[in-house]
Amino acid sequence: MLAKQWFPVGRVDQVTARPRQVVLLNLRLAVYRMAEGVRIARDMCPHRGLPLSSGRIEGEQLVCAYHGLRFGAAGQCVEVPEKLAPKTAKCFSLTMFPAEERHGLVWTCLMPQGEPRIPHIASSFGASDTLDEANHAAEIQLQIEHWLSLAKFGFMEPELTTDPGYLSSLQSLAMNEYQRLLDAMNI
Repeated sequence: MLAKQWFPVGRVDQVTARPRQVVLLNLRLAVYRMAEGVRIARDMCPHRGLPLSSGRIEGEQLVCAYHGLRFGAAGQCVEVPEKLAPKTAKCFSLTMFPAEERHGLVWTCLMPQGEPRIPHIASSFGASDTLDEANHAAEIQLQIEHWLSLAKFGFMEPELTTDPGYLSSLQSLAMNEYQRLLDAMNI
């Protein structure tokens, strides 16, 4: 079920032409930028299983650091080095995932179905879909606090709890988990 949800995998300004490994739902992903936009692939070369995040971008190709296989923007192998000549480029392709840039973040989904369902993050800084760099984390933190306001849930009536600190401890626990997630993403 979680694999059908959209998750942020990094800030837009942190995704560069140098592949970077991100782990999402115990799956290693390589996130990198090409001229056509952000690309997200399973962080595993189909030849020997080594991480593509240790590779590099040359022109419009992701180059595996191990044997030098070259992959195009759609994940297809476009060139096999001479030392692997018996194998053809058609034998190798990457598992690719969709990438969307919204709200200053890069989002992906492991099992996409239809249009991206990325949550709307309201910005108090104007109608723009992107925020300036200094306010990314603060704006997201405010949005999370808004979502976590337990007063919005009708089933959480004060008379149903015996401990007056119960709601506060739930909020604190949830905020700590979201902060851990944001810290892991370097946001």
